[in-house]
Amino acid sequence: MFVAIGVVVLGGAGGFYAWFTLHHKPPKVTVAAPKPILFAAVANVVVSVPDNTGDPPSAFVQFAVEFATTDPDALTAFAGVQPIIKSQIITLLMNETGASLQNAANRASLTQNCLKDANEVLAHSASYTAPRAFTAAYITNLVVQD
Repeated sequence: MFVAIGVVVLGGAGGFYAWFTLHHKPPKVTVAAPKPILFAAVANVVVSVPDNTGDPPSAFVQFAVEFATTDPDALTAFAGVQPIIKSQIITLLMNETGASLQNAANRASLTQNCLKDANEVLAHSASYTAPRAFTAAYITNLVVQD
């Protein structure tokens, strides 16, 4: 009799386990493929700047920056307003000095200002509707020559 009760209990436990695993599968987790990172570049910007604040312009700065996005529409919008963005970057660079461009914190600020200006130009001049077209900016060339 104890054997029969043991068989019934084990059989019931096994049946419950089989029913539970068949009917209560964990939800499938789908991981979206990451979007590719796309880049828009402003290259070959050359301006003259002073070595130090208050000096006359005596150094030349060659500058390039690239903006990162995952939205192909941002690249299309960028192509139409690139001269405006380049003009904004020239204005930012002309407020720098040769000495200030040697400072890492100033370069980080310049990078963030380029990013902010590019996103603002796209929003205002290209009617780009997403919150931010570009998520990051990278200085890809910075040469200061006396």
